[in-house]
Amino acid sequence: MKIPKLIYTFPLLVLPCYLHAQIPAQARLLAPKGWDILMAATGDLNKDQLQDIAMIVEKQKVDIVTKDEGGEVIHDNPRKFLVFFKTAQGYQRVAENNSIPVAEQANSCLLDPLAEADKLKISKGILKVHFSYFMACGGWEWPRHSYTFRWQNKRFELIGFDYSSFHRASGEETSKSYNFLTHKRKEILGGNTFEESKTQIKWTSFKTPQTLTLNNINFDDFYTQFEY
Repeated sequence: MKIPKLIYTFPLLVLPCYLHAQIPAQARLLAPKGWDILMAATGDLNKDQLQDIAMIVEKQKVDIVTKDEGGEVIHDNPRKFLVFFKTAQGYQRVAENNSIPVAEQANSCLLDPLAEADKLKISKGILKVHFSYFMACGGWEWPRHSYTFRWQNKRFELIGFDYSSFHRASGEETSKSYNFLTHKRKEILGGNTFEESKTQIKWTSFKTPQTLTLNNINFDDFYTQFEY
C-alpha cells in the first residue's frame, strides 16, 4: 500500500501548534525563567481539593548549538516535566524530570515526539503524559507511548505504561499494556488497522528492579529500566 505524501508532511506543519495551546495563567507564573511552556494541565493530584499544575517546558536558548551534516541547526533544546502542588502558602514544586525527548535529533528522521502526542492530562488524581514516535523516513512503524502516574508514598509512582504501534504499510498493530502495581502485561495479538481481524489477548509477568517514579524514570531510554 502506498502511503500518501501527506502523512509525511502533516506532522511538520502542526509542529508549532502545541506551543500556542491554552496555557493556564498560573502555569505561566510558575514556569522557570528562560523556558517556554509546551503543554500544561491542571487538576487535583493529591486529593486535597486544590488545583495542582503539571507542565512540560523547553529551554529558550541552548549553550552550544548542534548542527546536522548539512549545517542546519538542530532544535534540541532541553525539556523538563514539572509538577506543582497548590498549598495554602502558594505553589510547591514536588516533581521534576529532565529526560523529556527533544524536538529534533541529529541525523534522524524522527519528528518531535510531542507534536503528534495527546495532551498532558490530569483526571481523577491520575497524571498522564504521551509521546508519539513518527518517522518521516527510514521506518514504517508508528509507536506511541503513554505513561500513567499516581501520587502515593509521597511521590509520583508509575502505575501504568501503554505501548501501541501500527505498520503504515501492512496495518499490523501492536498493543501492550503494563500494570506496574500487579506487574502483569496485557498484549493484544492479531490486530490490523486497515481491516477487521480476530485478536487474542496474552497475559505475562514482568519485573522492575526499582519503583519507577516521575523523578527517576528515563523517558528517553525507558526500556532499560524494567524487564519488559
